[in-house]
Amino acid sequence: MELNQSNNIHYLTKGEGAHLYLIHGFPDCAENFEHQINFFAERGFKVIVPYLPGYHENDKVLDTYQTLRIAEVLIDFIESVSGEEKIFLYGHDWGAPITYGIAQLRPDLINKFSSASVPHGISVQTAFLTNGDQQRMSWYMFFFQLPIADVSVPLNDYEFIHRLWREWSPDLKQYKDYSDRVVSVLSKPNVLSKALAYYRSTFQETLQLERINAKALELLSTKIQPPCMYFHGKNDGCIDYQLAVGMEEYFENLEIIIMEDCGHFLHIEKPDEFNKALLDFFTDS
Repeated sequence: MELNQSNNIHYLTKGEGAHLYLIHGFPDCAENFEHQINFFAERGFKVIVPYLPGYHENDKVLDTYQTLRIAEVLIDFIESVSGEEKIFLYGHDWGAPITYGIAQLRPDLINKFSSASVPHGISVQTAFLTNGDQQRMSWYMFFFQLPIADVSVPLNDYEFIHRLWREWSPDLKQYKDYSDRVVSVLSKPNVLSKALAYYRSTFQETLQLERINAKALELLSTKIQPPCMYFHGKNDGCIDYQLAVGMEEYFENLEIIIMEDCGHFLHIEKPDEFNKALLDFFTDS
């Protein structure tokens, strides 16, 4: 893998062919897509894996970290790397709502795309307000609103991060190789505060842009046009897989795959099954 930079975004890349972008979430990092990078690079894809804005120590601070704003930043990045070529796209965790934003703002950029572990639609948003089970699963999101989180998360060698991995993917016994990589990213200067800003920008109006809020409201009434395949692990300890019920009404063309004996980081837990399904989806005309 090569580390490059374009349009102020640092990214990993490998292979040649059709452009495939992989967008990570939290607590995760670009390097943890190794199973997908190698698999797709060997099968005729140029795999491009950006660090989310803020996840590289040299990244500048953005005006907001709302997902639709991140989608705008990544659209500029995609055009700087791929030009007018249509792309394939996969987003996990924060990467999921970001890919929905990219698909809504610029459907012309995308051949097909995939998302995982965070469904699209009003049911997800209302669950944070009305669903007691999901509220308990999402306790960390509310904790991240507090300034104490910046102090607490790094304590005990970032045990907070390792615990999230254990709770979110209880079937993944060899999680620490992956969570250690995340810690190596978050422990770089100026990174953790920006990673937490994604959560703070979601809930705190003072960190939001009126322009982005207005655009998000406008997009609520439109269906996502590019074909999408959505994945969710049945044992996900972060987001209840049942929140994906009814997603179809927000898409023109959606297929949902619920993976058994699998948690939040499903592309890591079952890479062979996941990669085959994604490759078949991308290459099926």
